Amino acid sequence: MKFWLTVLLLLSFSMAWSQVDPSTPQSDDAEFNVFLFTLLLVFIAIIVGAIIAGALLAIISLFALLALVSAGVLSTSILVGLYRKSLAAGFKTAIVLTCSLGSAFLGTIIFWLINRIFQIHLNPPTAALIGAFSGLLGGILLGLILNSIIRLFLKYCRQKLSF
Repeated sequence: MKFWLTVLLLLSFSMAWSQVDPSTPQSDDAEFNVFLFTLLLVFIAIIVGAIIAGALLAIISLFALLALVSAGVLSTSILVGLYRKSLAAGFKTAIVLTCSLGSAFLGTIIFWLINRIFQIHLNPPTAALIGAFSGLLGGILLGLILNSIIRLFLKYCRQKLSF
């Protein structure tokens, strides 16, 4: 123990006596600052590259998810149309599915914003589920209304075009 205390005492004295006199001119460290700046630029370039790579990966994942959902909606509407042997049933299924999925997504975002703006104090998962469920119900209703409007419009066009 005495040995380590002696070493510590000698090191502290050597540090105290090795202080630089402010009256003597000092060497310029400008080259070292350039090196540090180069290291900073390399670090920033690596960080920016990682951000770009992560953003591209997220965008590609979202596009893949969108493609899979679109393929699911399309195949479901084709299968319903084939099962019921009706083109109108498949078209109605496509409209209702598209409206319900889109409205559920928008409902989630809108109810989250309502929760933040009006400070309802719901947990974010609860707000997302409430928004998704209300958007889903609204989307189904919107899909059914759109289907009847399109059916009425097509009936009107057939009457006008028939001679």
